[in-house]
Amino acid sequence: MATKFVENPPFESRTYHINRLRAIAENHLRQIAEEKLQEEFDDSRRNEELERYAKQRRRDKMRAAVPAVSASTSRMRSAQDVLDRLRWDDDLDLSKYTIGYLERFNGIQEMSAASWISEPTEDEWIPQHRIRYFKRFDESGKQEVVWDRDNRIDRMFGSSTNKEANNDVSSKDRGEQLTQ
Repeated sequence: MATKFVENPPFESRTYHINRLRAIAENHLRQIAEEKLQEEFDDSRRNEELERYAKQRRRDKMRAAVPAVSASTSRMRSAQDVLDRLRWDDDLDLSKYTIGYLERFNGIQEMSAASWISEPTEDEWIPQHRIRYFKRFDESGKQEVVWDRDNRIDRMFGSSTNKEANNDVSSKDRGEQLTQ
């Protein structure tokens, strides 16, 4: 039997080809949708990584801007606290202490703690935030720094982070540990 070539395929053959083309098109559209989802996922990951990198750079800049002081650093007692203790503690002689303060034009100046004026209405009043250190003079004339803001020394209250500076001035053994 000889096969006959038909120029116009029958209706079922056309339907078959249309369905086949439709399946190919749907498959192609599904692939496009999957690729689009993958691109969106990749973009979101890339943005997250960029944000994380930007945050890390900001944190690094913040750390570089902050001076290197340990996180466990406790606050030192204020100069006002030291002045109050010198004034009101009967065991301490106010006349043996000197205050070092920052004068705007002349640099660090010293004044007797007894002559320190803490009333802001006085003409010679110096603000508390300019106090840099307190020194104690003993009978032989030796001087010892008992509170220093810049070096974080506090021998008055022991609130400094400097281990050598945590000796209390009012105790007989100067607050030093005798046993380990």
